[in-house]
Amino acid sequence: MHPRRLRRLPRTALPAAAALLCALLASCSSGSASPAAAGASPSGAEPMTTVSPGPAVTPSVTSSPKTLPPSRLCAVLDRSDARQVLTGPKQAPRVAPGNGTALDSCSYASGDGTALLTLNPSARSYEAEVSASHNLVRDPASAGMRDVKVTEVAGLGQGAFRETVQVLQPPQNVAYVVWRAGSRTWVITLADTDGATDADRLVSLARQLTPRLPH
Repeated sequence: MHPRRLRRLPRTALPAAAALLCALLASCSSGSASPAAAGASPSGAEPMTTVSPGPAVTPSVTSSPKTLPPSRLCAVLDRSDARQVLTGPKQAPRVAPGNGTALDSCSYASGDGTALLTLNPSARSYEAEVSASHNLVRDPASAGMRDVKVTEVAGLGQGAFRETVQVLQPPQNVAYVVWRAGSRTWVITLADTDGATDADRLVSLARQLTPRLPH
């Protein structure tokens, strides 16, 4: 239930993020994360060599992933912010990737472990994110998803859109907001195994965070 290697969480998600989600969320009781879960972001649908929705990972829940110090982005997305979309949020550990350098990301899990909220910079350009989202709308089944909806968002950065998807295995609803602020593209992701995600609240949170983002 999370991005493949950090994009929007990819739309970018750390390769090791799958292990973290399986450790935090009840949806991974089988002990593995599906390809769809690993890349459930607009850009997550296409494999990449960079840390963005890339190839899926099948982690072992029995192993203890190596953790890193909290990201500086947790000063941007703090617990009070997370409470706007999560109940009883707890800062999630930052998992070290198996290879390469970890990208910045800050995550909070809901108190009952059914949802995960993540902020991260995208490894792709905004244009590449838009293209990836369009590809996913055309062929969601190839990424193990359905009901992919992409909507342009006005009044957020220099360009923005939101995306909602249903991941089939493990079952979960994922919402992304992707936007360009200055020279960087940002992604905030909400994945929930226990209900529909509120993309409107995610957009409002992105607007609130934008002035605090590093340039």
